[in-house]
Amino acid sequence: MSSIIKTQNLTYVYGENTPFRRVALDNVSIEINDGEIIGIIGHTGSGKSTLIQHFNGLLKPTSGDVFIDGEGFKDDKDKLREVRFKVGLVFQYPEYQLFEETVYKDISYGPKNMGLDEGEIDRRVRSAAELVGLDDAQLEKSPFELSGGQKRRAAIAGVMAMEPKVLILDEPASGLDPQGRDKIFDMIRHYHDEKQNTVLIVSHSMEDIAKIADRILVMNEGRVFCFDKTSDVFKRSSELEGIGLSTPQITRVFDKLREKGVDLGDDVYTVKFAEKRIREGLENN
Repeated sequence: MSSIIKTQNLTYVYGENTPFRRVALDNVSIEINDGEIIGIIGHTGSGKSTLIQHFNGLLKPTSGDVFIDGEGFKDDKDKLREVRFKVGLVFQYPEYQLFEETVYKDISYGPKNMGLDEGEIDRRVRSAAELVGLDDAQLEKSPFELSGGQKRRAAIAGVMAMEPKVLILDEPASGLDPQGRDKIFDMIRHYHDEKQNTVLIVSHSMEDIAKIADRILVMNEGRVFCFDKTSDVFKRSSELEGIGLSTPQITRVFDKLREKGVDLGDDVYTVKFAEKRIREGLENN
């Protein structure tokens, strides 16, 4: 499997040569494979948001390198432009960036900047709208007539319409109610199933990440704490809690059961997986 994103000894320092100097990323070396869904978690200040801003060139490394699709780009303006079309970044609360008269115009903004013809722009807008669950009637509305969850999905569709090879979402469900959160993550899963592109999701919620990620990158104090398969990351629940991260509730339940002598495994991280383990345990006894 080929890597779509690779960093080598990536370091980023805020406020270099000032009294406010802070190392935000410290010697980060990772590889993300084409087609994966990656969860990126860490407490506030862990470096996760700084890291993703290097993936489309919004930040330039203090030292080290970033490669997208095998190519470096930090000193090449033409490649940087290509990378920004190849890596789509959706910031937290993207609905605050909606500004056009209609939802259609907002979603078409990115494809227009790519210099595409009207027919291709229309195809991309309608395809992205379908992926996020917006119908033709909603496309003709002002974005400010939509509900909060619909605005969020419209803003995400604007990045999807650029058809990036990598879609990065920073706290995509932040501020939404449980139903809205579920819709956003169902939408992300549907997008990935349809496009088979690489998706990176930054979140402070282990519960959300556990349900969708193939692998999880845990950042702590600007460094990689661990980067592994989702099930293997949650085997380290006590270590995760030791750096201030809250593991999924179901993982904590199974940890307590194990302490009391009922060992159903140390890698349970979703309710669906828990149900399977309990059934297996009952069948074996």
